[in-house]
Amino acid sequence: MSQNLSLKVAPSSKDDYLECPFDKGHVIMRSRMTVHLVRCAPNHHGSKKVRCPFNNTHIYTISKMKIHVGTCPQRAGFEEFMNKNEIAQTDELPYEKREEIECGEDWDKEPEVRTYDPKLYCDKKFLIRNPQGNPPGVRRQIRESERKRFQQHHKF
Repeated sequence: MSQNLSLKVAPSSKDDYLECPFDKGHVIMRSRMTVHLVRCAPNHHGSKKVRCPFNNTHIYTISKMKIHVGTCPQRAGFEEFMNKNEIAQTDELPYEKREEIECGEDWDKEPEVRTYDPKLYCDKKFLIRNPQGNPPGVRRQIRESERKRFQQHHKF
């Protein structure tokens, strides 16, 4: 019998592994770095390191971060996002077009139908009401009124 086993093999290239910025002894796969940093960062409160505003996995000391911010590879995407309006004013996306849509309905107008009144509905229909939860005197009155209502309903 042959079993179809799926095995996950660790990456073989050194480029696929990164060193943890908090502990050089931690060598983590690139794809798992964000998860590792969430778990590892609370253990290093004393380290005076800050995160890059463009990529959360870039963590450096304050002096190195000043240099890194100017050369961060993810900065290009941020710059493109910020200057989107200056680059292409004519390239409007379909969801950015604002057109008035004519409609005959007035959604602020109150409906012409009255609202639902459960007590009125029960009075008109042949339903048995449960007097539980009321004081004994009120339950007695409800039972009497129900008996009278049922007797009138059966006369027809």
